[in-house]
Amino acid sequence: MNINNLSISLISDSGISADFISKFCLFLAILLLTTIATGKILKKLLNLPIVAGQIIGGIILGPSIINIKNIHILNEPIKFLDSTKQYICNIASTDFFIFFVLLISSGLTVSYLLWIAGHETDVQDIAKVGIESTLAGFIAAILPIFMITGTLYLIEGSAFTLASAIGQGVVFAATSVSIPIAMLISYGKINLRSSKATIGASIIDDILAIILFSIFIILLQSGALGIVTNTNQISANTSISFALIKMVFAFILMFLVGKLFISPVNNLLDKYKLSHLIPPFATLMMLSYFSLSEMVGGLAGITGAYFAGLFHRTSDKKHRALRAISPFVNSILLPIFLGSIGMQVNINGLNLHHWISIFILLVVAVVAKVFGCFISTWITNFFIKDNTQKWSFWESYLFGSSMVARGEVGLVIATILNSTNLMSANQYVVCVTVIILTSIISPIMLLFGFKQLETKPSDKEFSTIIGPFENLSTRYLFDTLYAYVEKTENMMPIIELSEGEKILTLSENTRIILNSNNAIEFKGNETKIKNILKNIKTQITHDLDKIPVTIED
Repeated sequence: MNINNLSISLISDSGISADFISKFCLFLAILLLTTIATGKILKKLLNLPIVAGQIIGGIILGPSIINIKNIHILNEPIKFLDSTKQYICNIASTDFFIFFVLLISSGLTVSYLLWIAGHETDVQDIAKVGIESTLAGFIAAILPIFMITGTLYLIEGSAFTLASAIGQGVVFAATSVSIPIAMLISYGKINLRSSKATIGASIIDDILAIILFSIFIILLQSGALGIVTNTNQISANTSISFALIKMVFAFILMFLVGKLFISPVNNLLDKYKLSHLIPPFATLMMLSYFSLSEMVGGLAGITGAYFAGLFHRTSDKKHRALRAISPFVNSILLPIFLGSIGMQVNINGLNLHHWISIFILLVVAVVAKVFGCFISTWITNFFIKDNTQKWSFWESYLFGSSMVARGEVGLVIATILNSTNLMSANQYVVCVTVIILTSIISPIMLLFGFKQLETKPSDKEFSTIIGPFENLSTRYLFDTLYAYVEKTENMMPIIELSEGEKILTLSENTRIILNSNNAIEFKGNETKIKNILKNIKTQITHDLDKIPVTIED
C-alpha cells in the first residue's frame, strides 16, 4: 500500500491502546535484558568489549537466531482506523516497535553519543599531543578509506558503486576512543607511551572521520561521485562550490553560537543557581546543532552534535550535563541502539563469498590502522636524537593494535549509510560484522604485543636503589622525578599506590618506586634508568649552584 494514500492524522486520530503500550514496554525490556546480559557475560567469559557483546545480543534477538518478530504475543497487529477514507490499516506490532527504536536510535541516541564524544574532547590536550599522535590520527583515518575502497573494487567489482565503496571506507576510518582506553586500563598499561599516543590519535582520528563523512555527503549531493540512484535522503542537485560554502557557513555559525550563546547561557545558569537546567539546555543545543547542521550546512547531523558537545565543555567546567546525561545514555539508550543494530543483521543470508569478503575486509581494516601508526612512529623517530627514546618495533605495534577497534562512530556512519540505501542488506551485515570482529581481535593483538614487550632481551630488568638520605627528603626527590618524567617523556604520569608504596610507571616497563623503607627503587631498562639518574643529578646540581654561598665575618 502506498503511504501517500494514508491520512495525515491516521495515527493521532486512531489513538494507541494500553495493550499496545504494554507490549512495547515488554519488547524494550526484552531488548535491554538481552543486550546488557549478553554484553556482561561475554565481557566476563571472553573479555569481549561491551559494545561488541551488546551487538551480539541484538543479533541473538534478530532473524539470525530467535527472530523476535515471530513471537506471537509481540506480533499481533495494531489497527489504525482511517476515519476519512473509512478503512482499517493493520501494522505488525514488532515492525512498529523496531521502527520506533530505530527512530529513537537514529535521532536521540546517535546525537547523544556524538555529543558525549565532543564533550570528552579537550582541545588543549589535542594541542599538546606529540607528532606521532597527530600523524597517526590523520594517516590512520585516511588510509583505510583508500585501502577499503580499493579492496572492494578488487574483490567485488560491479557490486559496489564508487559512492558505496567510499562510504564503507569512511565507516572504517574512525577508531573507537572508548574501547582501546578501556582495554589499556584493564591491562594496567595506560601509562605506556603507546597508550598515551593512542588517546591523542584516536581523538584526532574521530574528529577527522566525522568531517570526512560530512565532505562525503556533500560530494554525494553534488554528484561528484557519480549519479546516485535508489537512495533515500540524498539528492544530487547541489554544486560542490555551493555545498562547500554552505559547509563553511555552518561551521562559522556553530562556532559563533557556541562562543556567544552556549557559553554565556551556561555561565548565567551557574551564576543564578539554576545549574539543574544545564543538562536540558545541553540537550536542546545538541538537537538544534544536529538538525541545523544538516538542514543549513548540508553536513551530517552527527557533526553538529559533536561540536555542540565540544562547545558545551568550554563553559560547563564541572561537567554537570555530562554527569546527568552519560549514565542514562550508557545504561539505556546505548544498549537499545547497539541491540537495534544487531537485530538488523541476518547472518543466515550470508554465503561463503560474503564470509570471504568479511575475512579480507577484516585483514585490510587491521593492516590500515597498524601500518598508519608504524608510518607515524617511523617519521617521529627522525626527530628524536636520543636512541633510547626512539619508538621500538613492539611499541609501534602496540600503538597500531590499540587503534584497530572500530566502535560507536563507525556504527553510526554505517547505520546512516544503510538508511540511505547506499548499502544493500548483505553489505550492511558484512560491514557490521567486520566492526564487531575488529573489537574482538584488538585485545588479542594487544596481549600478544604486551608479552613480546616484556620478553625483549633489551628489556631484561635492571634494579637499583637510592636512599634513604640523611638530609634530603626522599619524598621531595620522588616528586622531582615525577616532574622530570612529565617534562621529558611528554606524558602525564599516574602514580599508583600499592601496599604502602608509590609506583611511577614509565614506558618500556620501567618503574620508579618510593618504597616503605623511605628509599627510591628503580626497575626496568638499565640504559633508561641510568639516563634518568644522570640527568636528574645534573639538574639538581645546576639548581643548587644558583644558591649564593657568601659568609660574612
